[in-house]
Amino acid sequence: MMPLTNGKLNIPYKIKDISGENKKVVRRFLELGIIKGQAIKILNTSILKKVFLVEIRGYILSVKADLLSYILVEKM
Repeated sequence: MMPLTNGKLNIPYKIKDISGENKKVVRRFLELGIIKGQAIKILNTSILKKVFLVEIRGYILSVKADLLSYILVEKM
């Protein structure tokens, strides 16, 4: 397992775990449908890799890199 921030563009990953120190962020991810077992894909990043565009469940979401590191994934 690795944090999603270490993933490559346009490769589908499977979410294995969502954990972090800030429980509000973890709860918000769950409310958005980012749950274990879902497929997630990085579409694009900012120049300094501070913001990521990810696709999950057919919608595109912009997430800061420090929050995206809460999501642990593996290749599908």
